[in-house]
Amino acid sequence: MGPVFGPPSASAFDAVSSLLSAGIYMIVALAALAQAPRDARVRVFAVIAIASVAPYAVTAQIWASGWQAALSKRTIVLLVLSLMVGSLALFHFTQLFPWRRPWIRAHAATLPAGYVAVAALVGAAALLTPSFSLADAAGFGAVSPELGLILGLVLLGIVLPVIFVLGLVVPFAGLLSLYKSWLTARARGIEAARVTTWLMLVSQMGGGVLTILIVPLLHLVAPRGPLVTIASTLLFACAMLMPVAFAIGVWRLGTLDLDIDRLPQ
Repeated sequence: MGPVFGPPSASAFDAVSSLLSAGIYMIVALAALAQAPRDARVRVFAVIAIASVAPYAVTAQIWASGWQAALSKRTIVLLVLSLMVGSLALFHFTQLFPWRRPWIRAHAATLPAGYVAVAALVGAAALLTPSFSLADAAGFGAVSPELGLILGLVLLGIVLPVIFVLGLVVPFAGLLSLYKSWLTARARGIEAARVTTWLMLVSQMGGGVLTILIVPLLHLVAPRGPLVTIASTLLFACAMLMPVAFAIGVWRLGTLDLDIDRLPQ
């Protein structure tokens, strides 16, 4: 009996949309940095953009060279680091945009410590883990007992707790913060903040549902049907809505003119 899940794959549309997404993120981030390099909201958005490059590039790499080329130890370490930093940076952004929220006012040192912890954790895992091919670990080949034991310990002791925190708890907390900022902006009639936070909420909620639930399910039950293309297109649109919303806020609505240190009452 063959494996239930086949090796990871990507279509030409996935590759092009991923590279386009990474490019638009970086263009918006660099343009905003050129305009307001000292604004904390802009700097953290730039971190999000940089962290998105590796995940998007891996999709293109899988399409161009096959899944074997993308599942080397070096690529996996870079991908994991990018995803972890990106999750933390997105939460950081929701604590600053459009203004500093009460949580970050009370725990200003927590997030810098979190970035250091993430980098240290990934670095330690990279040093302690021998070179390997995740094609074996994913069930596409034989796994040695030693490698299997190491991967099992890493999975139980590090990967699962980190996935729970950075994959579920932190994104949910970020969405909740963004939602509360939207409620405040709507109640106070602050149009620039209301529009941008609403667009970002749609982007994050829509993209999350598509990424976690709909797209994987369609790849499993109807991998070659038109529904996969439709879902991928919607996922691309949700991904693009985040930098587009930030750009609208910066250059159209003047969101950066809002005092970051003045929380509306």
